[in-house]
Amino acid sequence: MTAYPVGNGKLGALPLGTVGQDIVVLNEHSLWSGGPFQSPDYIGGNPTSAVYSALPGIRETIWQTQITDVSALYGPPADYFYGNYETLGNLTVNIAGINQYSSYRRTLNLENGIHQTTFKANNEIFTTTSFCSFPDQVCVYYLQSTAPLPAVTVGLQDSLRTGPSSNVSCDANGVHLRGQTQEDIGMIFDARVQALQRKVESCTYSGSLLLPSDGRTKAITLIFAAGTNYDQKKGNAANNYSFKGVDPKATVLSTILAASKKSYTNLYNAHVRDHGDLFSQFTLNLPDPKNSANVPTPQLMTEYTTDAGDPFVEGLLFDYGRYLFIASSRPGSLPPNLQGIWAEALAPAWSADYHVDVNLQMNHWHTEQTGLGDISEPLWDFMTDTWVPRGTETAYLLYDAPGWVGFCNLNTFGFTGQMNDAVWSDYPASAAWMMKHVWDRYDYGRNTTWYRSVGYPLIKGVAEYWIHELVPDLYTNDGTLVAAPCNSPEHGWTTFGCTHYQQVVWEVFDHIITGWEASGDTNTTFLRTVQATQEKMDKGIHIGGWGQIQEWKIGWDQPTDEHRHLSMLAGWYPGYSIGTYGWNKTITDAVNTSLAARGNGTTDSNTGWEKVWRVACWAQLNNTDIAYLYLKYTIDTNFAENGFSVYTTCCWPYQPAGPFQIDANFGYTGAVLAMLVTDLPVPAASNATPTVLLGPAIPSAWAGGSVKGLRLRGGGSVDFSWDANGLVTKATLHGRSAAVNVVNMSGKVLAHI
Repeated sequence: MTAYPVGNGKLGALPLGTVGQDIVVLNEHSLWSGGPFQSPDYIGGNPTSAVYSALPGIRETIWQTQITDVSALYGPPADYFYGNYETLGNLTVNIAGINQYSSYRRTLNLENGIHQTTFKANNEIFTTTSFCSFPDQVCVYYLQSTAPLPAVTVGLQDSLRTGPSSNVSCDANGVHLRGQTQEDIGMIFDARVQALQRKVESCTYSGSLLLPSDGRTKAITLIFAAGTNYDQKKGNAANNYSFKGVDPKATVLSTILAASKKSYTNLYNAHVRDHGDLFSQFTLNLPDPKNSANVPTPQLMTEYTTDAGDPFVEGLLFDYGRYLFIASSRPGSLPPNLQGIWAEALAPAWSADYHVDVNLQMNHWHTEQTGLGDISEPLWDFMTDTWVPRGTETAYLLYDAPGWVGFCNLNTFGFTGQMNDAVWSDYPASAAWMMKHVWDRYDYGRNTTWYRSVGYPLIKGVAEYWIHELVPDLYTNDGTLVAAPCNSPEHGWTTFGCTHYQQVVWEVFDHIITGWEASGDTNTTFLRTVQATQEKMDKGIHIGGWGQIQEWKIGWDQPTDEHRHLSMLAGWYPGYSIGTYGWNKTITDAVNTSLAARGNGTTDSNTGWEKVWRVACWAQLNNTDIAYLYLKYTIDTNFAENGFSVYTTCCWPYQPAGPFQIDANFGYTGAVLAMLVTDLPVPAASNATPTVLLGPAIPSAWAGGSVKGLRLRGGGSVDFSWDANGLVTKATLHGRSAAVNVVNMSGKVLAHI
């Protein structure tokens, strides 16, 4: 919780900055155990044969008793072979003769993605510069001194794997690390580090690379590349769900050789241009009343308090969320998992997998509005290549349904079956909730070609599944269609009409209807079916006996329940099925009541992600005081010295304790956006001109701030600034052609088309 991360989507690195004996923790995005790399009997967690004949009985029990048992739908645990994301190993760089040092400084520049460590030793100044380049697909470690360098020894280590142990060797192309996640069938990984343009070097008996001092050389450049034989394009029936590609050895070597033909300056400049082009797409300017820019970040994080706050830190963590996404999501990579691409173990918490009942969604809440939608491609590939193929089988085996489905947890091998605890695993609405991000990709950019070829097929498959699975409510007999069976995410019994499901599925149907012309679909019978189903379905908005938005149609909510999830408010934030009623005081009062009852995110799990979700919901209610209070509390409670979001000790005084979980880093950026803007989709049934509200919850502590480059639904962007009280006073539209009204909290129209 002290290292600063660098990455290029496929490669992640944590330079520890240790003086004289530096260690860089290395990750490769696809390095997983489990799945077909553990057993040829892996079937994605699905049952071995169809089990949908159990559904009528399961539903009949619901109508008779309100709750049911869905264990008949579970896949056999002995066949899970779920696996873990795994760290790769360590790069070690040892400088001879460094015993004492001074003037130590370590920095990470978020704007250019450059990590540096400087220190003074032996009367000389040493500087290490680290970055991972997307253009060249390597990580670079540059060591420089103000005097000729002493001998430097470079190694690759994998001390964690023992069955089998990895092999380290040294040859003319540098140090070579090679291994498997298990004997014979395991995933193969291959990594190399090479010294750039060195004429004199030798290999040690331990497989390290020795770069002797020549009395002249003041700098060396190390380049690192890695890969595995994972291939997500082979996760389908045509390839027997093997996910197995070619041995990575040749590709890793060719990547190293290509990069080795370039100078350090060329590698550096290409990286800085690439990273800077993305980072500069959006700018948030907040004041720095405490001159915190000149204070070391660990000190700022340690001294930060909920009572005092610090706008500089609050803005820094917003930028950090965007930085981390640029570093962990690039074309050709997998989407960031629970630890991004920065794990330090072979069995990280929760496998460092993809939790799809809020966590994977939260990772992407901020992307479109801040100009990072173009690097969300890994998410669409992940769903299309690893989720849909097995998920189509799951839909049939469990429900005899068309379309595709998945549940709460996903690995990288299409694990779409339901695990053996319904409380958390029975969540077939996960794909429906993910469609918010598919729709947002189209709604912000209006790329019809992409929508027809990628986005719409995903949404249509989910819609087909839910058209089949929504059934008449035979408990209340109110004539509506409901999800049955369902479990509200990680909470309560298996029942019917979980309002979370009703809200997110309603939005899926709304996307189909709104985007029909763009979809290119000519099957108007399907469109009419979607419209009719949406009209008949329960909308998931029920106000309960104590004034709350109910989590269950049956009304089990308790006013003392501070559960970590806000599932009944998915249609408020990040969705819009409730939010479109923002003008209705009865609805907003119910949202307020629900939020107040759920507390500040401490009692249940005390995680960062549950707190930032609350921040965003309060912001959309225009409650600046609570939104800002909870934002500060999140930083105070759940962010470590290096800015990573972490779990916290159970009791006061709360202290960061691990594990690191990246969702709150991304969710924090999304929550700040919710304080800056409300820009909801216009439902298909409405002909209203889109209205964008700027500054729904800007605190006076951010006085005089500004935003540049905020993307808007329907295309274009807006720059804006606010006064000492947080009221937006100026807005300028760019690249917008569709009608829009841009207003502030006073209702004043600041810009329009």
